[in-house]
Amino acid sequence: MILKRILLLLILTSMTSLPSELEAALSLEHSSDNTNKITTTALTSSNPAASLALNHLSNTTIADIDIWRHINQEAALPITSLTQWEHLYQSSSPITQSLVNQSGAYIGRIALTNRQPHADNWFIKFNANFIDTGIAYWQSAQGNQGQWFTFSQLDDAGNPMLLHSQVFELTLNQQESGTLWLYIAAKHYALPLTVNISSSPHFFKQQFITNSVTLLAIAVMLTLALIALMLYVKTHYRVTLACAGYIGLHGVGWAAASGFIDDMLNLESVNSTYWGMIIFPFAIAAAARFTQLLFNFERLHKPLATLFNGLAILCLLLGLTLPLLSFSAAFTVSHIIALLWVPLAIAVGINMLVYKDFRAKYYLLGNLVYGLSLLYYMLSHSHIITGQSHSELVVLAALAVDCVCILLSLTAWLQQKKQDYSRAYYQARIDPLTQIGNRYALSEALKELTTNYIIIFIDFDGIKRVNDRLGHDQGDELLRYGARLMSTTLNGQGQVFRTGGDEFVWLVSTTDSIASTQLIDELAALLQQCHTALTTKWPMSGISYGIAHGQEGRNQSECLALADQRMYQHKRAKTSVFP
Repeated sequence: MILKRILLLLILTSMTSLPSELEAALSLEHSSDNTNKITTTALTSSNPAASLALNHLSNTTIADIDIWRHINQEAALPITSLTQWEHLYQSSSPITQSLVNQSGAYIGRIALTNRQPHADNWFIKFNANFIDTGIAYWQSAQGNQGQWFTFSQLDDAGNPMLLHSQVFELTLNQQESGTLWLYIAAKHYALPLTVNISSSPHFFKQQFITNSVTLLAIAVMLTLALIALMLYVKTHYRVTLACAGYIGLHGVGWAAASGFIDDMLNLESVNSTYWGMIIFPFAIAAAARFTQLLFNFERLHKPLATLFNGLAILCLLLGLTLPLLSFSAAFTVSHIIALLWVPLAIAVGINMLVYKDFRAKYYLLGNLVYGLSLLYYMLSHSHIITGQSHSELVVLAALAVDCVCILLSLTAWLQQKKQDYSRAYYQARIDPLTQIGNRYALSEALKELTTNYIIIFIDFDGIKRVNDRLGHDQGDELLRYGARLMSTTLNGQGQVFRTGGDEFVWLVSTTDSIASTQLIDELAALLQQCHTALTTKWPMSGISYGIAHGQEGRNQSECLALADQRMYQHKRAKTSVFP
């Protein structure tokens, strides 16, 4: 019976095109209780998929075509016995090409031997982002009790946390050997389904690098998104909200795709790693909207505004549609969106940089870095580049750089907006002829006054005669000179405003009513100095003024009206006034 089974195994092996010398010889012996006792003897081979001798420096990656055989997922589960493992394996055919962009259920086995003089631990890692079901069974050749393991996103409690992959820990006794049986099922294999077997030092180093880079990149993105969101709350600018969506959705998407959300929430009914591809179209929709608002295409370039608004709407519709499609289709659609977005964003950045747009340098740099990483990422998910186990880390690091650059471009936009606002504010409150405050500035200054202040209403005499006899240029020069003269004469004691034509107002704060009386006399002397200086250059000119204290009126308006009234009284009382 034993010889018959060995011959049958050799025939099946030759039919599946696997070298027979690479397979372990299985010996089945019937015990008295009619149960099968399995003994595995690993044969010497250069193929690591058949037999691996493990030591404290082991770090071996086995290609997927050396391990896996395709099986029917529905017929396979649940796997409850070693006999079932053997039947599934022997009745299946080996794969003939890498499992990149494939889906379904696969079964495999690896012969392992612990060459350590003591018991030791090894970590079995699967190069797959999306795993719905993962089951492993260790069959010891020494007759030890077998060990069962699970390593899917839905059932990985107790396994070491390694983002972007699934892993479980296998403990082998001194010189123990046997067969590791594997079953895996997923809706999509984005990368070659290799298996890495590493010792503790190698694994913990890889775990530290992978988790650190991933968590740091996600933390950077979410922090920057929060900053942009806070800016939106403060400013209500739509571009800040679009920026928060652009950065934040990328961060949340990668937190899901890497398995971080699953590990933190310990989800058992939903595989959250699939969410990353579904969230991606929404992130690009926000990116398109952000680009349109950042460069003000609505006002400066209508066709580009239409293009980016249309792209944003298309991505939103695709994002809503993807959950209804198979994940393989959703994966393909998301990659097509990336292929469209990256060159478009880079082209826009280059175009705006040609026009010396201050925001384009950050925008272009970020999208160049991100675009190159996405190109590398997509190629690693194809048959063009294989064996890349850190493509996600490259994209995450590049995306973090991109998000920093995007926020810098937003910062530049806000700085320009602030400058535009300051310029508009200045122009709205500064008289363009005399470069002193105008009526709007006076209104704001009056609101800030308390009861202790002095208002002086001033009217230039003879301005019409200067215009008629000397020309309007001289009339303008008179106003400019008079404004400079009054500002210099007041010497920081108060403010000077031009409220219209040839009318000016002085605002002077005081400490108390006693000091105000003395200050009024001082201000009257200063006004007389200004009058003398003006008549020296323009003999037909001069100034008339009226002074009022804040306590003379119930409010600033009454005090200003009183000063205006006294100015007219002063003008009429003067003996030498030009009409």
